Amino acid sequence: MQVSLSRAHAICQEFSVKVARLYQYNIQDPEASYWSGEIKCILEVQYFQPLMERLLRAGYCCTQVQKDSRKRLCTAWFEPKSPD
Repeated sequence: MQVSLSRAHAICQEFSVKVARLYQYNIQDPEASYWSGEIKCILEVQYFQPLMERLLRAGYCCTQVQKDSRKRLCTAWFEPKSPD
């Protein structure tokens, strides 16, 4: 599974202005914090569709998108597909 996570992060870096991994923090025990698998990407709107298609093939799905029309950027959140 680790290979898939690294691959998804690398795909995001190809298309995005900024990429962040989102972590689940445990306030009582910071040592127990972990990466949830969720990735936040800031990218030009024109690259959203190709990014989404590549991440779908890598086993990720888009959970949310926010568009900033003035800057022609969007922020998209992706997370691993859950096994149904």
